[in-house]
Amino acid sequence: MTALRKFASTIPTREPEIELTIVMPCLNEAETIAVCVKKATAFLRDNDLSGEVLIADNGSIDGSQQIANALGARVIGVPKKGYGAALMGGIAAARGSLIIMGDADDSYDFGSLMPFVETLRDGGELVMGNRFQGGIERGAMPPLHRWLGNPVLSFVGRLFYGTPIGDFHCGLRGFRKHSIERLGLSASGMEFASEMVVKAALEGLDVREVPTTLAPDGRSRAPHLRTWRDGWRHLRFMLTYAPKWLFVYPGMMLAGAGAVGVAALSLGPVSIGPAELGVHTLLFAAMAVLLGSQLVSFGVLARLYGVANGMWRAGPGMALFRRWFTVERGVFGGGGLALAGLALAGSLFARWAGGGYGAEQPAVLMRVAIPAMLATCLGVQAIMTSFFVALLDQPRR
Repeated sequence: MTALRKFASTIPTREPEIELTIVMPCLNEAETIAVCVKKATAFLRDNDLSGEVLIADNGSIDGSQQIANALGARVIGVPKKGYGAALMGGIAAARGSLIIMGDADDSYDFGSLMPFVETLRDGGELVMGNRFQGGIERGAMPPLHRWLGNPVLSFVGRLFYGTPIGDFHCGLRGFRKHSIERLGLSASGMEFASEMVVKAALEGLDVREVPTTLAPDGRSRAPHLRTWRDGWRHLRFMLTYAPKWLFVYPGMMLAGAGAVGVAALSLGPVSIGPAELGVHTLLFAAMAVLLGSQLVSFGVLARLYGVANGMWRAGPGMALFRRWFTVERGVFGGGGLALAGLALAGSLFARWAGGGYGAEQPAVLMRVAIPAMLATCLGVQAIMTSFFVALLDQPRR
């Protein structure tokens, strides 16, 4: 019997499999951490779920860790500061194949998580809570967040990324661990919430939504969230990962409007009501074409860079560009445009020389000089952009 016990003690033991990990980021939440852990633990017990409550502590000095540990939660320390950093540490340490994350301020109902679990079991890979569908209690969300910040940022997210999420920044959400880990999340601050949804949409994950509620948090201190700073960080992140909306679409509109102006005003002044548009307007129209073309170039290069570095997949538009574009076509096309501009400039010089280098009528001169300058600049820009594309196409080490 003793020998059998000794043999059994040499066999490595496996931890029991866990289906669900409830992760809470924590930074000095002593006032509310106990009630959150109790609700989450009761939820696991009442629904007969194999799970754990995991506290990702971000350096609390108020005893939050000891309170959570005494109530049976598993506590890990995450030294890197930030909401996103704490959650990334918690996700990495989670033992469950499914994870539900939520703030430890008692604003979310950890006793009503079954819709998240059932949706994940049904095949969802990221399940977002929607506080606007489930209900927001009086005083739970500042009016600026409720009527402006969240609706606007959620609309931007739906527009840019085509994901049907009505509450882009709900802090209560569930996901499959392996699905989220392959996204390569890296934002350490509050914009982590946007990064998860954006990259899930770009990666084509099955993103769904369930109603949830929001109650006033139970803390006496101010929340960690900073309205304007964190709102800007969310918007900045969404713009960074949407080069079509940041560069291409505005650039096409600007260049298109400018091109119409250049084409019309190069022939002579144009009257719109009492206003007469002349060479000064032609100059600004040419500027719009230049700026717009540069924005489009930035957008193309940003898309290529993102695809090359695995930030997003190549869409049908990029595939079409790849089939059509070659460096040689870009160089020859840009070279032809630049030569046309130089030829126009040469014709002006010849005209000036033929007149004995005397004074010219400025308006007549500028109607040729501005298009000549524009064509030359666009041609050189096309050549340089083509070579930059070739540089991005070089194989990585």
